[in-house]
Amino acid sequence: PGETEEDFTATLEVAAEARFDGAFTFLYSPRPGTEAAEREGEYVDRAVAAERFERLRVVIDRSTRAGNEARVGRVEEVVVEGPSRTDATLTTGRTRQNRLVHFRAADALRAGTYAAVEVTRAGGHSLRGELREVRSSPRHRTRIPVVAG
Repeated sequence: PGETEEDFTATLEVAAEARFDGAFTFLYSPRPGTEAAEREGEYVDRAVAAERFERLRVVIDRSTRAGNEARVGRVEEVVVEGPSRTDATLTTGRTRQNRLVHFRAADALRAGTYAAVEVTRAGGHSLRGELREVRSSPRHRTRIPVVAG
């Protein structure tokens, strides 16, 4: 509650300078029992808050894309999460910087497999790449033995 335009401008400057890889941002909503919930007269108008949220999202998206574009051409170590949720022909994994990478694999790779993936394209929130090498498969069991008895 009570954020001024000057306060918000300072937030934008910090976000731009920090060059965040991403941010989970939300519009303010009061939580019952908190001090802020009791300051209802100080709330920023919802339309102003939404406009500020959009301005912040643009700054964050710009730095996320720039960070992703800087990865193009690099070979990244990726830990496989599994098949892509949006394209069954792709495998999804994450880099050491937690960037999402989608790539094709000739064989299904188990979650936890480490692979070298060359980044070929940058998107706003993810990367595309080509599998260069499977480095190690997970050693954990895929099935838990059941003992009847």
